[in-house]
Amino acid sequence: MNIEIIGIGIGILALLWAVSLIGLLRAQRRQRRELQALQERLTGREADLDALRGDLTALTRASVGAGDHLVQVEHRVRRLSERQNQTEMRAVGDRPYQQAIQLVQGGADAEELVRQCGLTRGEADLIVMMHGAARAS
Repeated sequence: MNIEIIGIGIGILALLWAVSLIGLLRAQRRQRRELQALQERLTGREADLDALRGDLTALTRASVGAGDHLVQVEHRVRRLSERQNQTEMRAVGDRPYQQAIQLVQGGADAEELVRQCGLTRGEADLIVMMHGAARAS
């Protein structure tokens, strides 16, 4: 009887071992499938990351280009502003002379130009000489 009990015990142990082995093999297959799924997800994430890197590179290049363009526009605006200021200063600077010429053509003398236009005596005499002569001829 002891041999029968030992035989039954060995049979039960062999059965338990076989069930355990089957369970381990199934767990291993499941882990392999999960590992493969994780690897596929990782590959997808790497592709997404590469696409994002490309987008970031394109955006960086675009912003550098926009910055360069902005600098050029600022230079143009500055030059135009300077030219406008110079033109305005010339217009303001020429105004007393234009007024003085009109006065001389209307018969004003050098003293009147000094008083009304704020010119120096030499400037007034020169304008009278140049434009008064045209009136006299």
